[in-house]
Amino acid sequence: MFLLIALILPQTGSSQITKHRQGQILDSLPVTVSTGETFALYLPKDHDPKNSSSVLFIFDPAGRGSKGIQPFIGGAEQYNYILICSNNSRNGPYETGLGIAERLMNHVFSHFKIDEQRIYIAGFSGGSRLAATIAILSDMVQGVIGCGAGFSLNTNYIPSLKDSFSYAGLVGDRDMNYQEMLKAGRWLTTMKIENEIYTYEDSHNWPPAEQLLRAFGWLELQAYKKGIKERDDIVIRRAFNDEISAARSLENDGMILDAVREYERSVRNFSAFLTLDTITAKVSRLKKSNTYRQGLREIGKVARLEDTLSSRFGRRFSEEESRAKSTDHFKWWKKELKKLDETYVGSDRNFLQKMGERLRYQLFALAIESFEGHVRNNRKEKARYCSEFLMVQGPDNPFFHFRLALGFARLGQKEESLVHLEAALINGWKDIERLHEAEEFRDLRKDPRFTHLLDKFG
Repeated sequence: MFLLIALILPQTGSSQITKHRQGQILDSLPVTVSTGETFALYLPKDHDPKNSSSVLFIFDPAGRGSKGIQPFIGGAEQYNYILICSNNSRNGPYETGLGIAERLMNHVFSHFKIDEQRIYIAGFSGGSRLAATIAILSDMVQGVIGCGAGFSLNTNYIPSLKDSFSYAGLVGDRDMNYQEMLKAGRWLTTMKIENEIYTYEDSHNWPPAEQLLRAFGWLELQAYKKGIKERDDIVIRRAFNDEISAARSLENDGMILDAVREYERSVRNFSAFLTLDTITAKVSRLKKSNTYRQGLREIGKVARLEDTLSSRFGRRFSEEESRAKSTDHFKWWKKELKKLDETYVGSDRNFLQKMGERLRYQLFALAIESFEGHVRNNRKEKARYCSEFLMVQGPDNPFFHFRLALGFARLGQKEESLVHLEAALINGWKDIERLHEAEEFRDLRKDPRFTHLLDKFG
């Protein structure tokens, strides 16, 4: 798949070098040797087209090039990376995403002078799974920034002992894939692949810029360790001071579990450059405290409970989805969702509350991703079941209705699409421009009822 990329890379020094404006996002640039594919580009202000540059390819799950680039700009400026984000790669079949990625990369390697030892891939959600898959299939990738999801569900695309890329994972503590990302980090360690997993307060979104800046900094440390970039002791010391300052702040706030995690991270990442005996001793002392031990037990209990509930919900959904029907008119689900909200989401215990929110989002993702998969394959009955399950979860959620309106429009079921479109608008959907632009509504826009709805709520 990626042999062509490997052949093109050595020629980048003599490639056609394309000049673009620096310090701003340029959207919708065409990918040569493709049919209408485009990408967004960001060149840092210090970019010199005569010199080989580091590059970060970014994959957004909805193909939003500018949105994918935005949170990476601070890191690109600090560490001088070219940023590239596809406008076409979306959640869906891997074959499609890999083809888009291959054409995009070949275009970039033919038009920009790229350092073949500084090629990086990033992605969010399904884009994160695609990024890891590309790194596994190609030996040209130096590092991955995986956000909000781990690896492909296809076992052929799981990292193994043969892989040598570095992996920085980022996930919010209310993200449905939180536990998955922690397990991904443990798997990478088992496979002897350098990795760090950063967690922070958030749900399932692109990480904030300050978290991505940490990932950039960690990848720089890996470049120093691998000898692919000249060591900069000033950068190392500054990064270490930032990490230690954050750990001490957590310790002072009584967040001992989080403080230990950050102190241990500092030891892992900086012991190759600095003497850290005092930090190691501090970690050992903190781990003996009752606060640390109690917190560790609570985290373990929550993780086991979350796995149990997640598996239970997954089995029930799979059984009903296979029949394309709920045999009890969703009574079981309504009971479980009520319990989930009252016992966990509404809990005054932080660990349980976050777990409840993760499971809630997981059920939404299960329904909507299955729905869209059935839409792509024209399985109308199963798509309808998933839409009904989604409505049990959030009958007044405008985003749910909008996604269903898109799917039913794609299936050619105009009446259902209009019903959900109206419900989305009634419940507060505000992005009217998106309704005008969505390709799925191209035929529906010819219906006067569509125009009437937009006039009424616009």
